[in-house]
Amino acid sequence: MSLIFRVIIASFCILMILVTIGFVGFQVMPKGYPPHREKTPYLQTVELPSNLPEPVYRHFAATLGSQIPEIESAVVSGRARFRISGLWMPVRFKAYYIPGKDFYRYMEITWFGIPLFKGHDSYIGEEGSLRIEGVLSVSERGDRINQGQNLAMWAEAVFMPSVFVTDPRVRWEAVNDTTARLVVPFGGHVDNLLVEFDPQTGLMTQMSAQRYRDNEEMKTPWRIEFQKWDTLHSARVPVQSALTWEDEGGPWAFFTIESVEYNVDVSEEIATAEALSQDDDSNRNPESPV
Repeated sequence: MSLIFRVIIASFCILMILVTIGFVGFQVMPKGYPPHREKTPYLQTVELPSNLPEPVYRHFAATLGSQIPEIESAVVSGRARFRISGLWMPVRFKAYYIPGKDFYRYMEITWFGIPLFKGHDSYIGEEGSLRIEGVLSVSERGDRINQGQNLAMWAEAVFMPSVFVTDPRVRWEAVNDTTARLVVPFGGHVDNLLVEFDPQTGLMTQMSAQRYRDNEEMKTPWRIEFQKWDTLHSARVPVQSALTWEDEGGPWAFFTIESVEYNVDVSEEIATAEALSQDDDSNRNPESPV
């Protein structure tokens, strides 16, 4: 065997080993975030309204009961998998919410549990923001980002579900026995999501909407499917979900919720996120909020 042929074979083997190591690194899920520093206090309750469309009333009666908790803030953390350029990558996240008003999520895409990229997405003061930091940094804002992030915030309100019936700006419209339209505020206007319910359990099965994907020119059909439910504190919420852009043929993300705390102070994290979204040209690297 000639020297050059042996060099080619050795180089190929080394390349395959590196590719394999790289692939294996993305199969290792990171550790979840530690418990939040504050715990959920006693939650006051209000009566579940009776004037909701039938599938909506059935859902909230099943998940919250006749007395629904008053939730003014929430912290939600867990792990996920994102499909990026055809490759599934592990993620851990922690998100902070003032239901129906503001949210901020911090994410880390990891390799062998080591953060490779940091992500920040938010909707605060009616302005959306997406920011990725790593080898290459990307930041996006604008009207289309605002629309997409507002819809994301309202879809994720399933983790603090009482806002769907306690916020006077929210309206439910009956469609049929297993479907209703959720009308939500968006700036000085409204937007909407179509919500489907299981006819046997009464639970939500999915939300869908026409949503801008990043800063694309046209809206794309988008949906979130709720795959598993569990009771956290006094609310039954979806702990596993899948997100799909309809033109991609399958989910691009799977989320697993591991911890939820209600009515804790999130003002510092929301203020930090607002400062970050207004400082896109800064060279500073924001620290994890956890």
